[in-house]
Amino acid sequence: MNNSTPSCPKCGSTNFYKNGNDKYGNQQFLCKDCNHSFRLSHSHKHKKFSFPYPKCPSCGKSMEIHKTHRSFVVFRCRTCHTKDRVPFNLPEPVSFVSDYFKYFRFPIFIVLKAFVLYMKRNMPYRTVADSLNIEVSHVSIYKWVIKLCTLFSVLSPTFDIENVFRVHADETIVIFKDQKYYVWLLVDHDTNYILCWHVSKYRDVGQVKVLLEKFLGNCKDKSIEFITDGLGAYESALILFKNINHVVVSLGKNNQCESKFSLLKDFFRLKRGLKKLKNLEFHVFGFCIVKNLWKINKSNIKMLFLR
Repeated sequence: MNNSTPSCPKCGSTNFYKNGNDKYGNQQFLCKDCNHSFRLSHSHKHKKFSFPYPKCPSCGKSMEIHKTHRSFVVFRCRTCHTKDRVPFNLPEPVSFVSDYFKYFRFPIFIVLKAFVLYMKRNMPYRTVADSLNIEVSHVSIYKWVIKLCTLFSVLSPTFDIENVFRVHADETIVIFKDQKYYVWLLVDHDTNYILCWHVSKYRDVGQVKVLLEKFLGNCKDKSIEFITDGLGAYESALILFKNINHVVVSLGKNNQCESKFSLLKDFFRLKRGLKKLKNLEFHVFGFCIVKNLWKINKSNIKMLFLR
């Protein structure tokens, strides 16, 4: 049985006192003779949760776990006692390819929250970075957004068109470096979902054909009511498709598409344009995906914003 008296490992003195704990909770001591700080025992305690613990939104200092609930964790600042919630048991309404996220330092729900804040709430990159309560650069937020938009452009969602009988089609102009580009949308009349979209440099029959082929796929004989504002390219393209009833409405009455275009133009206006042309299509993909997901899983997406 070892009854030796604890002593300072540097000078051997037994004249020391307790001096707080280290980051793992081990007791620290401070020698009164040589002012050396040491521990008599050392053990690494693992974090209870794998995601990064947030910083205090008021003073910016570290926070500790206060309470654990079924779907979120309550953190409390050690200095000013400000509380914040972090969800950790989020639903997964959309399946993602894991290889796209294996190099991220932060968990997927933080990346998705930044993406939704940028696309849905129209926040700038720096504002998104400040609202996440983590140390992350606005450049990282930009890379997250582009990477998710790229993923959505590859994993373009498909809708069951068996119950779709009336669709609205329209196009709008987006200016990039004094050049006109056209964004085409096809919207369901009943559910108001954006069924498909297309970005092109031209406004002709070929672009309408591409839009309809994306929507119909292998069901080209399906009977639908096709509502447009009377652009000649629509009438010319519908010759190639059977069982499509073309309905022309006056300008300003194609509300299903025009409401989306007003939001899309506000989105680009608040972003003060785009720096790269290749990002135009990515941002349109992300905008349409978020609009659809917000309608389908609105209650689940709101869990990202629990405070």
